[in-house]
Amino acid sequence: MQKPSAAEWLLGCFAGRTRAAAILGDLTELAATRGRLWFWTAYARTLFSLTWRILLALVAATIGRQILVNSLHIHIWHTLATWDTSGQFLLNSMGPLLFCIMETLWFVLPFAAVRYGVRDRFVQLTFAVAVGTTIAFFFIPFASLTCAIAALALAAVAAISPNWRKPLSVLLCTGAFGWLAQVAVNAVDTAIISCHPDWWTSHFFRHYGGMMIYRSSLLAVAFVCARIHGLLLVTSPAGRRPA
Repeated sequence: MQKPSAAEWLLGCFAGRTRAAAILGDLTELAATRGRLWFWTAYARTLFSLTWRILLALVAATIGRQILVNSLHIHIWHTLATWDTSGQFLLNSMGPLLFCIMETLWFVLPFAAVRYGVRDRFVQLTFAVAVGTTIAFFFIPFASLTCAIAALALAAVAAISPNWRKPLSVLLCTGAFGWLAQVAVNAVDTAIISCHPDWWTSHFFRHYGGMMIYRSSLLAVAFVCARIHGLLLVTSPAGRRPA
């Protein structure tokens, strides 16, 4: 079997191997009369047409997560008392875990909404769980516990529903990977700084190394989400989703 070229492999990452081979074959055939410059220009246009929505989704996901982080800082600044773990707030001890879940959800939600549309069941389920988790995390009196229970109940109902079981599986796998990515980022960031005691090196890695590792983890979360969504919720050739 002939090994695909780098140009075909790159197209295959976004269009599938069969479609990529067909596209590249058509471009190569036309390039015989139009020249190599036309070929690479047409190739670039084709690649952009396949990736612009993904790039836009990543930008929206980054903005969504940043809005959440900024809202958290404002909330903590104005409600310091609610973060006292000795207080009466039931969900205080769950704060770090809830924040990790919430941060992943508000990154994945804009990404999936732009890429798959708001009618996608995974997007709708993620939105409902994200809202419930966020209200629970912010310790809003009377609403926090109610929303936490509602989010768990929604997940339980989705688990037994044939129409929502696969969207829930995508959500759970993505959330679990997001949590593991966050743990790995913290561990790697600590290891990098500890292995470079020199002030300049430590300063560089503290400001840029950690940022690059964290951004890479977000890209990994988006990749995992897209792959699992494609495996479980991809539309069949007949236009129906698999049961």
